[in-house]
Amino acid sequence: MNKTLPKNALLPSDSDRQKIFYWLKKTSSLTAWKRIFHYYQIWANAAEISIRMADDNGWGDKTAVPHTHYASILKGLDHCKEGVARLGKGDKRIFKFDAKGEFEMAARTLFHWKELINRIEEGENLIDREHTPLWQEFCDAAMDAYRAWEECSMSLLEPRYLEDSAPLVYNDWLIDELKSEVNAHVPEDLPSSSREIFISTDEYVPCSGIWEPITADVRKNLLASLLGRKEVPQAPFEIAGTMNYLHGGSKAPQILVETPLDYMEINTTWRLLWEDDRYIDGVIQTEESKYRFRQPQKVNVNERYTTPLEDIQWSETGAIVPVSGKWLLESEIRISSHFNAGDIFPQHQGRVVRWVLARN
Repeated sequence: MNKTLPKNALLPSDSDRQKIFYWLKKTSSLTAWKRIFHYYQIWANAAEISIRMADDNGWGDKTAVPHTHYASILKGLDHCKEGVARLGKGDKRIFKFDAKGEFEMAARTLFHWKELINRIEEGENLIDREHTPLWQEFCDAAMDAYRAWEECSMSLLEPRYLEDSAPLVYNDWLIDELKSEVNAHVPEDLPSSSREIFISTDEYVPCSGIWEPITADVRKNLLASLLGRKEVPQAPFEIAGTMNYLHGGSKAPQILVETPLDYMEINTTWRLLWEDDRYIDGVIQTEESKYRFRQPQKVNVNERYTTPLEDIQWSETGAIVPVSGKWLLESEIRISSHFNAGDIFPQHQGRVVRWVLARN
């Protein structure tokens, strides 16, 4: 829709722009997604304990968290782990909705369970609670993981439908969020870009980072237009909406702007404020130690479900066994074998499988 910016559009103040910029850096940080992975892992651990207790009591065919469901949770956890590992090497493609989007794959299992738990609590779906050990603890862990995920993902991950407008919009909801932002007291000057890069809606984004929509003054670029060159906006720049985290290799979206009475989608010109080149050199910026998050507001899970991130180990058929011990078949944890360090992980029933190191 080729509409112009309405005169009464809601636009962020300079102070709110600083908070939004800081927020986008925080939610796209390695620190944020390591934390999310930790809550995801707590949930997977709660599922493991539940299914083991069900097996011990002979309820494996009655529990609401059977082996097949636990296997899907482990696969989601594995995608989340891979996403964190790749982000730690500077790969931002994990935020996209495509074959490289590890976090999108991890979200599917988590969001499925969030919706299922809601339906069960509302009475739409029924389960055998009596034969599902620690059901409430399992649900609490799932919702903690969901809340931690949602806090960072909603304004960051690439949407399923690429024709959607940019997710972050300056409206009453965002204004309230910025007021309660736990890092709002931390000053963050907007960067002064060393190079000016501009793209228009539907052009491909050259690099991942934080971009801000501006109103381009085409009158100053009339000569460039006559010569068939791309119009380059000239400073000073007038903002046209809310900055967003855009993903390299994807098309630049429209923006959604709100007025006191209405909202509309419009094409825009995006200006690069900050290119996200973090972690390529393996360095985590010191400012990340100051990041604080709001969700989950209270961790509901008992400490017995928590495990250091490095404790869960996966390996596939054909790999060398790194640690001697009992290893479980990921897709069916009732099946286990003892392997010695240096052995080669075997197939199972002629299939390549994944083995998970059992904890004491």
